[in-house]
Amino acid sequence: MTGPAARGTERGTRAPSRVTGTQGAVGAVLVVLALGLALRLIIAYLLPGSGFGVDLGAFRAWAINLASEGLNGFYQRPFFHDYTPGYLYVLWLLGMIGQTVGGVSVALIKVPAILADLAIGYLVWSMILELGARRGTALAAAFVAVVNPISWFDSVVWGQVDSVGVVFLLLGLRELWRDHPERAAVFAVVAALIKPQLGIVIPILALVTIRRALWPVRDREEMAAEPDEQEEASAGDRGTPARDGGLARVRAWERRTDHPVRILSTGLVALATTVLLCLPFGLSVIEFRPTAPYVASGLVSQVFATAAGYPYLTVNAFNPWA
Repeated sequence: MTGPAARGTERGTRAPSRVTGTQGAVGAVLVVLALGLALRLIIAYLLPGSGFGVDLGAFRAWAINLASEGLNGFYQRPFFHDYTPGYLYVLWLLGMIGQTVGGVSVALIKVPAILADLAIGYLVWSMILELGARRGTALAAAFVAVVNPISWFDSVVWGQVDSVGVVFLLLGLRELWRDHPERAAVFAVVAALIKPQLGIVIPILALVTIRRALWPVRDREEMAAEPDEQEEASAGDRGTPARDGGLARVRAWERRTDHPVRILSTGLVALATTVLLCLPFGLSVIEFRPTAPYVASGLVSQVFATAAGYPYLTVNAFNPWA
């Protein structure tokens, strides 16, 4: 990626070149994912009903409640709820499915995490290829991702949902290195709303976006090629229908990360995504009040209230050192 398309990128952080000709490797990674799925199904069959009972019971109850009473007002209902809205959408869908299949079982509750494990394996494979690694290396990484005991114990045995949030974290990271900070912001917010600790990607997104916008570093070859490529782009626009030219201009703007406006646009997209995901639940992101402290947030209050329920340093979910 050179010329205007590469502005705002810096050496070592540009969107890696796409790897072509990987069709032959797709079959191999599908075999790995199938093995990962088979392993999880076998474990689920051998350990029916296994898992952390408190969480699984809460997930089932929330799924049933969301399907029967809807999203709005969930946090005002008189029962325990310590999750931010992200994963509640998944539970709402599971509740709807449960209404058609005769109930929300433990096995059904574990399905999203199992599928997310496989999605992580695929993303690891594709992202490593995109970074330019060998196919064998990418395939080995996918195998490690889906077969290692940490992943299948967390999802299949313990019944946790960390892998669902990690999928969005990886998608956000990929969009960030592709120089799409606004898209990265969407995925980062979704990951954080599924599991607040996955918000670790948000400061990384902020730092990279600010760095590229205010202190861009470009290769000399790219700078030398700019005039010729600008002329080619202008000629292409003149010979392209208005619709295609408009799309090309949008894509060109998206690739230019060397302008301070990208800091603002990325922040606004992150805020809009947060508001849109919280709005159906009636959970405020920012609200103004006539009395001190004048500004409040239902979402932040929910996060702190949840964290207050785990006051021990050894509870990794809310351990800032984790």
